[in-house]
Amino acid sequence: MPRIQHTTKENKVKAVIIITIALAVYITGAIFSVYYFGKKRVRIDATDFDPTLMDSSIKPQGEMLTGIIIPDASDKEGQIKLAIKLYTIANSNLQNDSRVAFAVNTNTEVMGVNTGGIRYTIKNGNEFFNEDFFFVPQDGAGMIAKKASPEYTNYGYRRYYNLSKNIGYEQKAKELSFTTCSGTILFGVDWTDLYFENKIDIPQEFVQSGADYKYYNYIWDEDTILEASVEYENAKGYYEIVVKLDCKNEKTITDEGKKALEDGAGDKDAVYTSIVETVQIWDNGRYKVFNTLDSWYSPHIHGLPFSTSSENDYKTTFYYDSYSLNISNYQYAKEFIEYIQNK
Repeated sequence: MPRIQHTTKENKVKAVIIITIALAVYITGAIFSVYYFGKKRVRIDATDFDPTLMDSSIKPQGEMLTGIIIPDASDKEGQIKLAIKLYTIANSNLQNDSRVAFAVNTNTEVMGVNTGGIRYTIKNGNEFFNEDFFFVPQDGAGMIAKKASPEYTNYGYRRYYNLSKNIGYEQKAKELSFTTCSGTILFGVDWTDLYFENKIDIPQEFVQSGADYKYYNYIWDEDTILEASVEYENAKGYYEIVVKLDCKNEKTITDEGKKALEDGAGDKDAVYTSIVETVQIWDNGRYKVFNTLDSWYSPHIHGLPFSTSSENDYKTTFYYDSYSLNISNYQYAKEFIEYIQNK
C-alpha cells in the first residue's frame, strides 16, 4: 500500500486551484447559492493543548560542530558549499535523532483569498505522531471552494506509528471547524466521518537511510543554488542560511515536488517562479527554523482557459523541549492511540 502524505505540495496546490476556480465563478455571478460553513459544528477537543507552551529556544543536546569556517561574503562559491554542508548535516540529524518535534504553519494567498494550515509532527523514542489541519476562509469563495472539494480545502488528518510494536494507522476526516481561545487555535474534527483509514508502513522519519533524506522538496547543490549566505549568531548559538534557488534548473525540484505541482495544477506547464529559503541550524547541527517562500504560475488550470499564480509561505519551527515532545499533549492524540491499541 503506498504511503499517503498530507499537507503536501500537491494538496496545497489543489487547494489553491480549487479556490481560484471557485473565486472566478463567484465573481462572474454564476453561483447563486452560498454554502454555510459551520452549519454542522463538530466538537472541539477538550484537551489542554497550548502551543504557547512549546519552547523553540531550547537547544537540543549534541556536540558542537567542528571545522566550520565561514568564508568571506565575497566568496560566493565558498558560501554555497558551506550552506550545502550544513543542510546535509541537519537533514541527517533530523532523520536519525529520536527526540524532535516540529510545527509547520502554512500561509497561502491566491487572488486575495488566504488559506491556512497547521501541522504538528512528533518523534519521541519508539513513537511517532503527526496531525494536520487545513482550512479555508468561512465566507465568499472560500465557502464555495470548501463545498466543491472539502478533501483538499478543509480537513483533519492524524497518523501514529509505534516502532517497538511495528503498528500504525492514519485517518483523514471530512469535517473541520476551528476556534481561537486566548490566541490558541483549537480544531474540531469529527473522526467518525472519514475519507479513509489505513494501516501505514514505517514513516520515512524513522528510516535510517542517511544521505538521501531531505526535509523539503528542493535540492541544494552547486548547480541549483543561485546565491547563498551563511552567518553565525554567536550569542544565540545558531547558523542562519539564506538560499536563492534556480527555478529554471530541472534538478532543483525533486520528482515528488514536480509531480505535486503538475498534478495539482492539472498542467504540465506549471512552473515555480521564485524560491527563497531561510534556514536556522543550531551549532550542533540540528534544525531550528526552516522557512520557505515560493511562488508558482500555471498558464492553464485543468484545461480551463485562464491562468493562476500563488505565493506560499511555509514556516517550520523545531522543538526539543519536554512539553513539545509529549505526544499526549496534542489534540486527538491520546484517543487515537487508545483506539489503535483496542483494534
